[in-house]
Amino acid sequence: MGRTSGVPARSGRRGPGRRAFLGLAGGLVAAGLPGLAGCAEEPVADHLRVRTDTGPLRERFALLGELSDAHWLGYDVDGAGKRETVPGPDSRIRMVGVARPAADTLRATLDSRPDGERFREAAPLGTVPAPLAPYLPERTGWQENTAYDLLVLGGGKDGAAVDDRADGRFLLHEGRGLVWFDAVFLYG
Repeated sequence: MGRTSGVPARSGRRGPGRRAFLGLAGGLVAAGLPGLAGCAEEPVADHLRVRTDTGPLRERFALLGELSDAHWLGYDVDGAGKRETVPGPDSRIRMVGVARPAADTLRATLDSRPDGERFREAAPLGTVPAPLAPYLPERTGWQENTAYDLLVLGGGKDGAAVDDRADGRFLLHEGRGLVWFDAVFLYG
């Protein structure tokens, strides 16, 4: 059993070897690739999942105050329905839905005159994402105010800087005590 180095002497019998191992591993990986490719192209329905949590809404739309009974969607406009592992450099995230602000907040908002502009009746809601349709009992009777939209997007009180990477509308329905929001935020 003479060893001259730290390497044990080899027996005359050889195992599968490195080439056999790499060939086997390569074959397994190649066999799995068609399945993986199919997964990458399979649409993802997460963008159609109605959310009811209010935390993200409170973060984004602080001026709306405390919200309840929220039903909304949040998704990447350009990546909706696609499985992505890395977001694009300029993702456009849409937050659209309906929620119930506190009654006193809603009344105070409708009585306010942001930038001297009164709330006025809005055109009936246009196309509403199908998953949200059951939560919109009324398509008419909504009130809007462009200056209010800018305040909510700015996230602050009068005079707050408007987020120039956001665009959206906020409609109020006094009779139903609801706020409808549809906003897109650009992340880059």
